[in-house]
Amino acid sequence: MLSRIPLRPRTVVALGLAGVVAVIVALGKLLGDAAPPETSSVQPPVAAPSAVDPHEGDDGLIQLDPTPSPMKASNGPQALSVATKFAQQWIKHDRNADAWLDALRPHSTETLVAELDGVDPAGVPANRITGPARMEALADAFVEVVIPIDAGLLRLRLVAAQGRWLVDGIDWERV
Repeated sequence: MLSRIPLRPRTVVALGLAGVVAVIVALGKLLGDAAPPETSSVQPPVAAPSAVDPHEGDDGLIQLDPTPSPMKASNGPQALSVATKFAQQWIKHDRNADAWLDALRPHSTETLVAELDGVDPAGVPANRITGPARMEALADAFVEVVIPIDAGLLRLRLVAAQGRWLVDGIDWERV
């Protein structure tokens, strides 16, 4: 009876694949676990969150005020004066690096002096101050002073250290 069924190439491939699947299933049953894994719909108990001391503060999401009010820095005029004196020395780039850095030192933090050590003043992008300095108070002891220069805006970050303002960071933007 089998001799009457013509064996085409597709039929041979299909029978071969069915045989391979049957062998794999049989080997899996022989070599696998005898008992099927137990499944349960009961979940193990989850520990309740521990109590939080109300004096420890909230560790949840922080809600930032989208429109913070600017703080008024103490001794704002002194900060403007220090920033202006620093800028006047910073733009004088026609001297050697040591003289340039020495002129900036009285108005700078030690951190900034260390960062500027070895800087070539010829790379300063400005030649003159073109307008008055304005202060943007960020905190009581941290402000940013913006000074218009011929190359754009000079931004100086000042910190109140030991009762006086000192420049702690420099940035400039082209406008």
